[in-house]
Amino acid sequence: MSNPRTGTRPQDNARIIAASLILVALGFVAIRMVIIYHLFFSNYGNSIDLFSDFNLFYYAFNVVLHSPNEPSLLYNNARLAEFLTNMGGEASGFGVLYCYPPQFAFLFSPLGLLSPLAAKLVWVSTSFVLCVVGATLLADIAYRGPDRRIVALLVIATLLSYPVLHDGYLGQSNELLFFLLATTFFLMERQRAYAAGFFLALAIVLKVTPLAVLGLLLLRREWRTVIATVIFATAITFFTASVLGFEVIRHFFISDIFRAHEQLLTGGALPGNSSLRGALQTLAESLGVPASEALLHTVANMFALIICGLSSYLVFRRSRDRRMDYALACITILVASPVIEPIHMVVALIPLVILVGSKLESYDARLSAIPPRVDLALAVVATSLLYFLERSATYFVAAMLIYALCVARYFPSMKKHILSNDGFRDSRAT
Repeated sequence: MSNPRTGTRPQDNARIIAASLILVALGFVAIRMVIIYHLFFSNYGNSIDLFSDFNLFYYAFNVVLHSPNEPSLLYNNARLAEFLTNMGGEASGFGVLYCYPPQFAFLFSPLGLLSPLAAKLVWVSTSFVLCVVGATLLADIAYRGPDRRIVALLVIATLLSYPVLHDGYLGQSNELLFFLLATTFFLMERQRAYAAGFFLALAIVLKVTPLAVLGLLLLRREWRTVIATVIFATAITFFTASVLGFEVIRHFFISDIFRAHEQLLTGGALPGNSSLRGALQTLAESLGVPASEALLHTVANMFALIICGLSSYLVFRRSRDRRMDYALACITILVASPVIEPIHMVVALIPLVILVGSKLESYDARLSAIPPRVDLALAVVATSLLYFLERSATYFVAAMLIYALCVARYFPSMKKHILSNDGFRDSRAT
């Protein structure tokens, strides 16, 4: 149906927007090439500083390979600093710690058999390939319309975001997490519950925070995926314990993870920490009245409870489109956290792509409490903020904006039907 005011069809509007954004994306390709050249080749002569965060993983891999009878060394910061010093790397700072579960070190320990540079190149190149695969799978579920150019646009927009570039430059693990979550959601959309459970189990044992997605599945009563996730996660944990022992796993969850959390909180406020806590700390410092640690801790915890409670209610009582449940779960992981590093915003691309893709799927439909054009415009603003290096509160604004857009999708206008074809709706809506 044509728009009586403009004489254009909704599909034409979506295609015009997609074509325009692809042109913008091509401009960013050129900019990114310059940045990559500068960041990579400026450190090429010093392989230790190249992909520097991977040095922390490399230490953990070596502990598993060479000291399996002393797994507690994984979380011994003094030994980590000694290892980094011997490598010629940076051995001080709030971020110099290994804070991942023992399963992470165990599963990827074969990389410790390679030289540091070779291991880094394998890790970074594999992470990028997996990120491309994840972006493609995510775009496929985010946009169900006929125009494949929009799918290409979503993939390009994902890969060109600055958090992805930054994560790759540091040799971090968020691209891997992005792939695991995107694949989980893709398989769930294809009714492959057990395969989805395997990938979600990997995400949980490697990063812990995806437990929020398991909570989503419980609220949705996705029992097969939940059971598969628990079985696979338990199997991986027992496999790890057969080599490293149960004590290091137990100690990680009762002590090491909290100690690492406290150390990360010393990293300061915005833009290094783009959470609500970081924003409040920055605001207090700018007003000349630094907030106490107790106050920041209390406010952050209360905010996290409110965010998690609201998200649980929306998924349990107002779920209409399963894709929005995926999006809400991912952004809840970030917004409820007291620490949001810039590289963590890679996960925020999942809800952002779902928001934009589902909107372009039915451009003129009112999917949200927010008017259609405003809804898309705000999503574009959030996307734009993630195309640049973090500055002041930009990533905090982007995270909160994405969360607000997700929440608004659970309160569509009652004045008109959202879709004439009920095939796009979640069956639980009826």
